Amino acid sequence: MRFHEVSAESELWVGELRQVRIERTRVLLLRTDAGVFAYADRCPHLGVVLSTGTLEGNTLTCAAHQFQFDAATGEGINPTCLRLHPFPVQCKNGGIWVDISRPPPAPALDQNDAEAKRDR
Repeated sequence: MRFHEVSAESELWVGELRQVRIERTRVLLLRTDAGVFAYADRCPHLGVVLSTGTLEGNTLTCAAHQFQFDAATGEGINPTCLRLHPFPVQCKNGGIWVDISRPPPAPALDQNDAEAKRDR
């Protein structure tokens, strides 16, 4: 594992989400009452940037299609079949550190998108 410092802990407030870049990877960094979490900054549905969405309590909502995820686990709330790609996080020495050594998978396509690509 190779951790990169991405922010000071004091600069990320509870209820805040933001995009940080590590090398060429976009990372969604967020903080809830449960702690600090990092995910690939793209919705597993169509790859839309999640950092433009909203975080209310422990629910992260994608701005594009209103898909919702548990901010602490990455598990899909609506729909339940999708999951965010997590990155390991450490908070130490006043900093937030993220490891991106395991890249995220490509986003899933919904049925309509799959049919459109097949028909081309």
